[in-house]
Amino acid sequence: MNTPTLVIEQQFTLWVLYFFSYAFVGWVWESGYVSFKKRQWVNSGFLNGPVIPVYGFSITAVLVLLHPVENNLLLLYLGSAVLITIIEYVTSWLMEKLFHARWWDYSDIPLNFQGRVALPISAFWGVGVVFVVKVVHPVVARFVTHLDVKYGIFAAIVFLAFFMFDFGFTLANVLAMGAATKRIGDAIDQKKQELRDSVDTAAAKLESEHGWLDDYRQHQGDMAKLPNLSWVQRRLLNSFPHLQLHDTKTPPKDIADLAELLKRRRKQGK
Repeated sequence: MNTPTLVIEQQFTLWVLYFFSYAFVGWVWESGYVSFKKRQWVNSGFLNGPVIPVYGFSITAVLVLLHPVENNLLLLYLGSAVLITIIEYVTSWLMEKLFHARWWDYSDIPLNFQGRVALPISAFWGVGVVFVVKVVHPVVARFVTHLDVKYGIFAAIVFLAFFMFDFGFTLANVLAMGAATKRIGDAIDQKKQELRDSVDTAAAKLESEHGWLDDYRQHQGDMAKLPNLSWVQRRLLNSFPHLQLHDTKTPPKDIADLAELLKRRRKQGK
């Protein structure tokens, strides 16, 4: 193998490994933060594996595009804040168009734009990226170099293979989720309306936190024609606290609660 080819192969391997390293670091940070808030472990990534690709894309983009100014902290901070804000906005827009859902929403944060990005969040990411570049990256670089020396391009190919399988599996589940959640959401809305239109005791039941769900527990036949949600679909409903489904007005938490009840009922019936 000639020298130019070796250089290309090594650069390809290094950047693929950097991408997955920071996708993993981002997953640890995001899942840890959400888990701390919920007081239970939550895989808050879109994919099932321990990676969040937007973090991998963001940090590798910073390392490539802002390398000339990495020793100027002010320019590194400003450039990182702008670059990651653009990536976050584009990612939010694409995911919403592709999957008919808003996966995060900054509408409650001051100085936000369309709820997709917000100035305080961008300022935070600027500080975070400066910390990553100056403190975390030297450690990651040593780890990536070790993998490259020991396994070479084989390591990059293995990571890419697992990533593509995970992405395809998740994509199939998400594309099927819209129709299923709409059916469940419509059923929940209908159940709530039935309780509103019925006697006072039923109306009082509706006012309780999960009165409509208690009614489903008592009338199992109402669930017979509802679709099952896969564990991937149920995980996504629970992992994104600000998820907004465009195909139904029913809150994702209500859909997740009924889906969990459906799973338990059908498991008991086997």
